[in-house]
Amino acid sequence: MSGGVIVATLRATSSACEPDPGQALSTWLHAVGAHAVANRGLGASLMRDGDPGLGETCHDMITKAGGALLVRAQAAGAVRTGITITRLLKLVGAIALATEQDVDGPVEADLLLTIAIDGVRVR
Repeated sequence: MSGGVIVATLRATSSACEPDPGQALSTWLHAVGAHAVANRGLGASLMRDGDPGLGETCHDMITKAGGALLVRAQAAGAVRTGITITRLLKLVGAIALATEQDVDGPVEADLLLTIAIDGVRVR
């Protein structure tokens, strides 16, 4: 199991204690995004379902950890229905991939992710 999966799972567990379910999901997605930008190549792995390079077990763990946060946020009315954890991970992966070569990649990724997360919130 990779260190990234452990980080993502631990962050999901700590984010689940956040009283605001929408903020918990956002915090976790930002942590996953920051980790993906810092670990070049991880962004591309997040964009595929069950990527053999990441390992099915690792991908499943990330998906389950984030999925629980997403379900909680949707139940609280903080995130639109129809949004899936797979789509959110693809979005995070695409942002990480697009910014991982930038000098200010982590800052740019964080900004883009903030814009994207705003789009999944219920209006």
